Amino acid sequence: MADFRAPIRNLMRLSLVGFAAIILLLTWWQVIVADRLNADPNNRRQIEQTGRIEPGRLYTADGVPILGRTREGALWKTTYPEGSEFAHLTGYNAASGLQKGLREPLHGLGRYASPWEDLLRGEPAGNDVVLTINSAAQKLATAEMAGRRGAVVALDPRTGAVLALVSAPAYDPVRVLSTQEEYNLFRFDPQSPELDRAVNGLYAPGSVFKIFTAAAALDLKIATPETVFTCQGTERVARARVVCRVSGGHGKLDLDKAMWDSCNIAFAKLGQEIGVENFIKYVKQMHLLDEADLALPSARGRMYDFRGFKGEVALSEASFGQGATLLSPLQIARLTATIANEGRVLQPYLVSQVRTPRKRVLMQGEGKDLGQGISPEAAEQVKGMMVDVVEKGTGRAAALSLTTVAGKTGSAENPQGPPHAWFTCFAPAEAPRVVVTVIVEGGGSGSGSAAPIARHVLALLLEKAQ
Repeated sequence: MADFRAPIRNLMRLSLVGFAAIILLLTWWQVIVADRLNADPNNRRQIEQTGRIEPGRLYTADGVPILGRTREGALWKTTYPEGSEFAHLTGYNAASGLQKGLREPLHGLGRYASPWEDLLRGEPAGNDVVLTINSAAQKLATAEMAGRRGAVVALDPRTGAVLALVSAPAYDPVRVLSTQEEYNLFRFDPQSPELDRAVNGLYAPGSVFKIFTAAAALDLKIATPETVFTCQGTERVARARVVCRVSGGHGKLDLDKAMWDSCNIAFAKLGQEIGVENFIKYVKQMHLLDEADLALPSARGRMYDFRGFKGEVALSEASFGQGATLLSPLQIARLTATIANEGRVLQPYLVSQVRTPRKRVLMQGEGKDLGQGISPEAAEQVKGMMVDVVEKGTGRAAALSLTTVAGKTGSAENPQGPPHAWFTCFAPAEAPRVVVTVIVEGGGSGSGSAAPIARHVLALLLEKAQ
């Protein structure tokens, strides 16, 4: 009689392996990757489910709706009441902008679900989200950037609230998806309107970076605003050829003048005094390269690692904002806010409130305190030098008649054409309430193109803040 025990054992083993595989697959799809699949904007089941939920609205801090909805049959369709002026905030579909970043609160999902309120309403509904954005500042900055490429960022340095976040060129979110042809024109436009330059544009910071170098040196107490340097116009600093903007050089000048008259050679020498280890320490301590945390995709800043034979050369270039250093306008605004906020680093925030249809507050936003970047004394010294930039230096175009403005101009390398123009500032200098950072791609000088834009946005926000 044949022995069937071995085949039966093999069959049982095969069955057990099969059951184990099924359990593993079910666990993988229904537990481990479930959240990712549910959040995927291409998940048709999720699209149909969320399409039946009445989505919340998106409002500015002053109550202007920038993302709405209208019903079409059984489904809800997104509307854009303010169009292009807020396009980089709202995005143009569920996979872009804040529609993607705030999907859960806007649709009442996850920790933002309110089943009891849905039961009382008789149908599911999302939550309204209030941003920190000032609508007038956003519109003014958008108008100021018309016909240009670049970005404007405005912050409240006391809290980290984002008051304006503008990228240019803008786009019409309705038109983008009106036809396949319009979508293709948008995606492949050489002006890159889809790129949110405020948080994803990476640029050489140019002379606005001198704020950081001065802050580190003053905090280390290796220099004071009165420390004297010599500038011959063109010099080698640690094997790097450094050219000052003044062709014949400044001669002897102190650090204060080196800031307000933007002397590259003085800052290259200051960088060598700081040294590689301390330079890296302050990059980390001031959270210079950190991504933004705004429910929007954002880029991390980049910097040469300073190791090897060329480390000192790279340090000289980095000290006045050139070389391999690349930062976003938001990162420069955060650095400026650190000086305005007595050396304390705040991570900016964009969402002020999430509230249910019955006005119950589910979340209250606030800036994240990242610690002391530099001492209050060093911040005060940098502030004084930035005031001189506006009162007697390269930043005069940003001056306001009734308020003391602290600022810094910058012109940054641009391989594709004229230098990018930077200006960053805050006011009132004695008790800062508003920070504004502007970059104009190919704008040439910061004083000529970026500073006037910053002045207009700054004046409006100071008036609104009173």
